[in-house]
Amino acid sequence: MPLQLISQNQIWGTVVSAENGGSISYVNIGVAEKNIGTVSDEKGEFSFDIEQIAPSDSVIFSIVGFKRKAVTLRELLANVSPQKIELREHVIKLAEVVIEVDPSNSKVLGVQRVSGKKFGFVGGIGAGAEISRKMRISQPSVLNTASIYVKNKKDQSFKLRLNVYTADPKEGSPGRSLLSQSIILESDLQEGWLSYDFKEPVVVNHAFYISYEWVESNLQNPMIALRGNNLDERVRVRPVSMGKWIMGGNYDFAIRCEVMND
Repeated sequence: MPLQLISQNQIWGTVVSAENGGSISYVNIGVAEKNIGTVSDEKGEFSFDIEQIAPSDSVIFSIVGFKRKAVTLRELLANVSPQKIELREHVIKLAEVVIEVDPSNSKVLGVQRVSGKKFGFVGGIGAGAEISRKMRISQPSVLNTASIYVKNKKDQSFKLRLNVYTADPKEGSPGRSLLSQSIILESDLQEGWLSYDFKEPVVVNHAFYISYEWVESNLQNPMIALRGNNLDERVRVRPVSMGKWIMGGNYDFAIRCEVMND
């Protein structure tokens, strides 16, 4: 699907790999901090409104495993010939840190159990809406699993992207990604803990965030268990792809993870 102007206020197109031309699914697209964005679908196709984007604003295309690309709206609209957004592969070389871990010395961080069964849905405005919970550690550790308690309102599967971020030392919000590849979770779980076992070691040295992102436009499925208060302002949310992180309100998402250390 070539990038074209659908109407005066919307563009659409396809994100592909510059190396092999294959479509790239679930790419984050948007204008950073402006709460204008979307996520490419399973076929790499996307569309979004441009009415509130200035010609000089940069539209960012970003996904783990590829180099981020920023193109001004003026540049996008100037290309009248059919085109596709090409991203180049980017092998992320994570710092090599050797940690001797004892599998028997594991610890669960975050919400330990769910009681009361109160549920809510992400208060977003489009694909890419995200919820996150800060996890604190006292020593370098290795992530083993991450889990979120969900309730499926419909008899159908849903998709979430699992993200792991550093905690930005200045803002306290999620910072850079600690993952080397995009992790998409597809499930038809009706209710319970949706868990993921990390296939590659993810080393965390300081406080970090476990985050879940709605890569599809249905933001009301699944619903997420809520518990108590947002203690220590550890919950952050953003309403859309590439949007601004804000405080999550007076509640705590049922998100947890297991870490191992020595």
